[in-house]
Amino acid sequence: MKVRYRFLALILITSVMLNAQQHKIHSESFTTNKTTTAIFNLENVTVALEESIDGKVHVDYIMEFDGYSKKEINSFLDEIKVEVGKFDNHITLNASSENKISIETYEFKTTDAITINQSFFESKKDSVSRKSLDTLRLEIEQNNHSIQGNSLKYINDRFKKVDKNGKVTNFKKGGIKMMRSRFTIKIPPYLKLTVNAKESGLYIRHHLRNEFTGTLIGGALKTKEISNPYNKIKIENATLEAIAIDGGDFEFINLRNSKIGSIQNTKITSEFSKLEIGEIQKNVTITDFNSEYYFYNWAKDFKRFNLYSEYSKIHFFYPKLDYSFKVIGNNTKNFIGKYTIEMQPTKKGEKFNMMERKSQGKGEFSGEIFFDIIHGIIYSYNDSIKKTNN
Repeated sequence: MKVRYRFLALILITSVMLNAQQHKIHSESFTTNKTTTAIFNLENVTVALEESIDGKVHVDYIMEFDGYSKKEINSFLDEIKVEVGKFDNHITLNASSENKISIETYEFKTTDAITINQSFFESKKDSVSRKSLDTLRLEIEQNNHSIQGNSLKYINDRFKKVDKNGKVTNFKKGGIKMMRSRFTIKIPPYLKLTVNAKESGLYIRHHLRNEFTGTLIGGALKTKEISNPYNKIKIENATLEAIAIDGGDFEFINLRNSKIGSIQNTKITSEFSKLEIGEIQKNVTITDFNSEYYFYNWAKDFKRFNLYSEYSKIHFFYPKLDYSFKVIGNNTKNFIGKYTIEMQPTKKGEKFNMMERKSQGKGEFSGEIFFDIIHGIIYSYNDSIKKTNN
């Protein structure tokens, strides 16, 4: 009896599957104007947002199958529901699937064991060295880039068959079933958009200037630049990867291994999350509980950065230009190279000045950094910080 293995890949694939069967799930367009609004309700689907250049909203959803029987295909298609309508200049889209649909799914039919190239799947170990903005952006882009060439090569680079004698071989086309989801929505830049997504993947492939609000629970949000001062987004139990964020209020709950290239004019409220930030620019405030942050770089004129935190772990890489740094709070450890400064709590829990670095008055001044932190840990990569008197 043949054994089937199914793997999901959340990557963007542009290669064409030969002999694949295409099935149109939905295709529809709507005219819009500057007062048009839209809400997308997504569950267990993966959607790509792109910019519309003709002032219309275009919804196109195609499924491709390779190696599946007609009965199997119909079974998958029966699980997918898409409803789109426009009423009183408001567009509503509801898209769902009974089971989670990734961009591409592989199903292997073999009696042999399968070995996995771990280098493609294992998370990289945390590094204590500074990452440049370009380095972090490149990591984000590589996680979301398009794969050129055939999918079979992609699979054999990551998976191998191992027979009972230990012989390792590649998969052949007949031994793999592939299912691909191509769900694209194009929106004009003035459309006011709300997205409510559950266990879904949302890929924003362009610079999104729209007013964007919504809640994403589970899945992933992966985007280029998001810039609008009225954005209000909540992301929970998911992964965020953004090249740049400019403006808006964000709430992060239990983000996993998330990355932001650059950020400015933004307020973040977070808890139980892990987030790397490549460069902090102007006017950023973070209020956190029990998360881990990496602040790698600072813009030449970041003005003011505020952190209010409790039980947080902060990796602070100091600015390269002149700056000021002040920490108030209590019960916090600060690791500076080989040295440790430990601030014990007061009996009444009052906050006091723990550390301070004043501007050196030399060269260009980049901004002020202010931490209000209790029960936390700071890893400071700068020996010019000193403990102040209580």
